[in-house]
Amino acid sequence: MVGVPGRSKSCGTCRIRKKGGCDEKRPACGQCIKLGLKCDGYERELRFINFSAEPRKAGRKAPGSAQITLPVPLARAAYAEKYLDIFWRSYLPNDKHFPAQMMMYVSGGWTNSLPQLYLNSPDIQKILLAICLSTAGRIGNNRWEKEEGLRYYMESLSEMSAALANRARGNIVTLCVMSRLYSLYEVFFGQDDEDRIAQARNWRNHINGELAIMTSQPPETYISGYLHQFFVDGRLHLTTSAVQARKRSILSNPEWKTIPWREIPKTPKDRLIDILVEIPTLLENLDISRACPDPEIQEFQRRDLLQTCWELEKELVNWRNELGIIDPNYSLDAETSSFSLDYVAACHIMCVYWAICIILYSSLRILSCPQVVLPPRTDPRIYCGRIAKAMPLLLHPLSGAYGVHLASFPVSLALIYLNAVDGDAIYEEKRIIFDAFAKSGYGKTVERFHQSMRCQGSRSPQVANMDGPKALPAQAKSWFGVQGHKL
Repeated sequence: MVGVPGRSKSCGTCRIRKKGGCDEKRPACGQCIKLGLKCDGYERELRFINFSAEPRKAGRKAPGSAQITLPVPLARAAYAEKYLDIFWRSYLPNDKHFPAQMMMYVSGGWTNSLPQLYLNSPDIQKILLAICLSTAGRIGNNRWEKEEGLRYYMESLSEMSAALANRARGNIVTLCVMSRLYSLYEVFFGQDDEDRIAQARNWRNHINGELAIMTSQPPETYISGYLHQFFVDGRLHLTTSAVQARKRSILSNPEWKTIPWREIPKTPKDRLIDILVEIPTLLENLDISRACPDPEIQEFQRRDLLQTCWELEKELVNWRNELGIIDPNYSLDAETSSFSLDYVAACHIMCVYWAICIILYSSLRILSCPQVVLPPRTDPRIYCGRIAKAMPLLLHPLSGAYGVHLASFPVSLALIYLNAVDGDAIYEEKRIIFDAFAKSGYGKTVERFHQSMRCQGSRSPQVANMDGPKALPAQAKSWFGVQGHKL
């Protein structure tokens, strides 16, 4: 059992991958050395750094700054610490750092340095306090805290605009972290009942801003230190935004897939995202091909795209065999099993893998001739079902608000596919997903964010603004660009 102390003598890396064959050599096992992975050692109990220890405590104090005019309650460090504590308990209920072995499979390690960044940067203080106040306001249904959170957010946006106009005011770390915190704010607090597309639009604008700031520096900037961790943790959401937009990402350029790892080996997460980052290019070229008016050119493009799909599948299979989780039906019954961060990490990385399968195999079906019989493994519904079964864990109370990040991309893709092929009918996969939403304190957040992304992904304003039972399948088919029976 992954992450349960006392059950395995394997190293931490082999244990989280559920791979047998660990030779238990020390200090690093032979299997990890062979695959070029960092061996996490043989400590059998998970050990974390408590955020309530001295480093976090210092990081939560709000130093005086002329750039921040705190309301009276927040003028005292104790009150600032209170709101930071509320946020961390909500975001990471166990109040722990992301452990090293988990960071190999999920994107969250960059938050380990937020307390120190908060201490040293008034600009980061303001946007982080905006998130903390808004979190407290939502938990306690306190209007004042919600309004103060929004005010801090708007003020921080204004200061960010000034910082971008005059780069001397902020360094690359501050600007990058602020951009990422803005997108975090939009996911949790950006819902707009009057404009359903606004949340997705604002989120994508912040994502594009973060990408522009990061790529304004050469790839060598991200070879080591905090900026390396920040870069590798950001690739997932930067790429999923490109997937949703169906537009090629600069991160697929060879230099952005190689140079930042000159000193630090790639993790299983890094290698999987190397495949994912090619998916937006595939989708963009697929759209270009379908719009081509010349039948001969279109047929040439179709064959070329088919070859690309099979090549990407080969890379996926290799990743799966070398670095993925052994059990193809990996999931956890959150109601009967013990919660473990190792389970969360393993479940998340496989959900990203399954999400890639949904896009890749649906593209294969669109591109293949009707008379071609594809292998059973290329049925996207298989992977929708696996993602559905993972939702109770990713949205488990102990996964906290961070679970929203883990669940959003894979579950959105699963729902888009299911809506396209099933219409408004609710079969087993959808039922499992909606049950997980209903039982989770963050299910509504994921559902609302997915709704906004689905509307924005539609290819026409008329479809995006549809209501009623026909809206879901119409918007899903619009994103794929085909009728459901072709998927």
